Amino acid sequence: MIINGVHIDETFAEAFNMRGTRVIITAQNLKWAYNAANAMTGFATSVIGCGVEAGIEKELTPDQTPDGRPGVAILMFAMGSAVLMKQLETRMGQCVLTCPTAAAFSGIEGSKEEVTPISLGKNLRFFGDGFQISKQFGGKRYWRVP
Repeated sequence: MIINGVHIDETFAEAFNMRGTRVIITAQNLKWAYNAANAMTGFATSVIGCGVEAGIEKELTPDQTPDGRPGVAILMFAMGSAVLMKQLETRMGQCVLTCPTAAAFSGIEGSKEEVTPISLGKNLRFFGDGFQISKQFGGKRYWRVP
């Protein structure tokens, strides 16, 4: 088969049941948002050996983000919920919280019947060394971690 001038061998394809999430990362400017997103999605090319498959979905304008700053949306996929939750927590703590001016938000909206929430704040808030603050906006809890 040839698509757009590229020869593709028709052999086989694989598909698996996976769990996924979408994260919105914002920062003072796109440079810092991309730095955090690239760090978070690095070493995530295959669930075999990397834990997750992850990548940047798209760039977001300030009117598309929860805090009105420029950002990017990333997607992460794993073979199960426990692995996804652990990888998300580890990558968020080591890659986003350590990036200057970066913030992260859930990129998936929906009711609890439609979307299974992942509770990150209960563990990641301790990165604030006691200076973290819990805020409620629009019925949602946010953690501000300095």
